[in-house]
Amino acid sequence: MSFCLLAGCIREDVLTDGQVTSVPAPLAIASSEPAPADVAPAASVPMPRAYRKRLDAAVALNATCVACHADEARQWQGSHHQQSNLNPAYRTAFAIEPSPFCRGCHAPEGDPRIEPPKAVSELGVGCVTCHVTEEGFVLAAASSGDDATRAPHPLRRSTAFSQTGGCSGCHEFRFPMGFGNDDGQFMQTTAREHLRSPAAGKACAECHMPLVGGRRSHAFAEVRDPAWLRKNLKATAERAEENSLRITLVQPAPGHDFPTGDLFRRLEVGCELKDERGTVLRREVRHLARHFQIIPGQPGRHLAADDRVGRDPKVVDLDITPPSGAPQRGTLSWWVRYQRVATVGTGTNPADAKVESEVLLHSGDIPWGTK
Repeated sequence: MSFCLLAGCIREDVLTDGQVTSVPAPLAIASSEPAPADVAPAASVPMPRAYRKRLDAAVALNATCVACHADEARQWQGSHHQQSNLNPAYRTAFAIEPSPFCRGCHAPEGDPRIEPPKAVSELGVGCVTCHVTEEGFVLAAASSGDDATRAPHPLRRSTAFSQTGGCSGCHEFRFPMGFGNDDGQFMQTTAREHLRSPAAGKACAECHMPLVGGRRSHAFAEVRDPAWLRKNLKATAERAEENSLRITLVQPAPGHDFPTGDLFRRLEVGCELKDERGTVLRREVRHLARHFQIIPGQPGRHLAADDRVGRDPKVVDLDITPPSGAPQRGTLSWWVRYQRVATVGTGTNPADAKVESEVLLHSGDIPWGTK
């Protein structure tokens, strides 16, 4: 396979051992004339995907992107895309279950059969992974302006890329042994969740690539930003009955289920009943997620339940009945945490999961009992 831009020409020939036989050619002198933009039918434009296997050629070509697009490169550097193969939580999970299937997404420019070279690993999901999907063109969002005519390289403008097409190739996929089209066969279902949401007509970028100085940010920082997460998931708590605490979760502007993404993400909704000295009398916890299980004798993982927050409010009732003989006054503390976890064993007991990181989204205290 080969690809060539006016900014430089690079040829890549992937052998069976995953090595590249050619190296970047010297940079060509770009024409003084601006390159025209090509707005092609959506069906004819290759969208970003995993398993690119372009290795050092992709690293070299990516350097030409960084050299000209300094602001976008600065945002991308250190982002979750750039760190996709270096993220500590991913490295821990990969050590437990090393699979070419995982490498294909987390190091898309490498050969998934082997550990990628250092430069390819540090590239992660690079500029070229999303923007160079075919030979000779840079893929870009559709534009109503005339900026496309000022590019120093050929552009392919795509409406599909502007919508979910730029993201769904890597953010919705089946399990390795998945087949069919029901949700349970998919490790990630973000694109179809978006299609079922009230925001189906909006592009992913409207939420995840906010405008900064009139241009879309490539930092993708919101997915781990506590303030942004709290803004997009509201929580209220009230005494529903004498011995029940009701926590209601609402997405003000649902674009997909919360949390979306892989099976390692969940919401922890919990409370503790404490006496006046702070001693915990009762603790109740629920975990909202796509719950998968491993069934002995059957391949793959199986979807047992999905109780995440969707387009409608999610009501969680927690039992706060105090132990017999316990004091009847104190405090009811509650919380909602966004967690990333590593599942072990059959995966059916949430308590067995190791919490790798978490963000406290909401919490509060409610007086309990009477004087």
